[in-house]
Amino acid sequence: MPTLPDDIAPIRELLIRYSKIPVDEIEPHLIRIREAAWASSRMPFIGRWKFLIIHDANDSRYQQALFRLRLSQSRDALLDLGCGLGQALRQFRDDGVEGSRLFGLDSSAHMVSSGYDLFQDRNSLGAHFTVGDLTDPDDQRLEELNGQISIIHAGSFFHLFSWKQQLYIGKRLVDFLQPGIRNAFIYGRHAGVTTAREVDKNDSSPYLHNQESFQRLWDEVGELTRTKWKVEVESSGEAVPWLPGNPKGAHPVNFTIYQVPRNEIKKSCL
Repeated sequence: MPTLPDDIAPIRELLIRYSKIPVDEIEPHLIRIREAAWASSRMPFIGRWKFLIIHDANDSRYQQALFRLRLSQSRDALLDLGCGLGQALRQFRDDGVEGSRLFGLDSSAHMVSSGYDLFQDRNSLGAHFTVGDLTDPDDQRLEELNGQISIIHAGSFFHLFSWKQQLYIGKRLVDFLQPGIRNAFIYGRHAGVTTAREVDKNDSSPYLHNQESFQRLWDEVGELTRTKWKVEVESSGEAVPWLPGNPKGAHPVNFTIYQVPRNEIKKSCL
């Protein structure tokens, strides 16, 4: 039988409060969910219990997203990119965000279904999930997200892809943004490096960034989409996640990518 991680207090409290699961049923419930998900998909985030990790409620980026999403007259909507079992969306829901403002995107319908089983909220969550492949130009399922989103969460996501794939993903994310939006932002965490390697656009291996290379990527996204972005990166001080090839020197970082309004772009050109 798999052993639960030592510190599951945050997810335990969420399951007690949000899902109304009795305390003495939580551990066997988590083990059942993990075994079922693992049988379907041998993904490291399942095997290593990463689906139990939720936001630090004091994270300034989470607080910024939460503030905007809870404003009654706001049009903001959040997309959880590579949402897996959707624990990030449930945390927002538990913190008072309407389900209609929450979107999830994952390549696996089984992961989405497992999330409903984990949180027992199939009939009450109210969020919208899309199953599709962001790297596939022919995947038309993603078109339903076009023009819907203002905030994007991407946890342990970008570091899985090559430079070329990340560039295409960035371009597609801009398509998801609401028309005319001026204050979109994308935030999350991934594995970074101190010194980024030279960009070889024919290289299919995952590309890990430092501040400068991630800004350069988003400068290219901006050129392709007639938008502008400012990237901020800081060390998260946590253990690095599993990555394909276990690259040397990788360390976890938090990042935020802020949209620069077009009037500021014009001013900078004067």
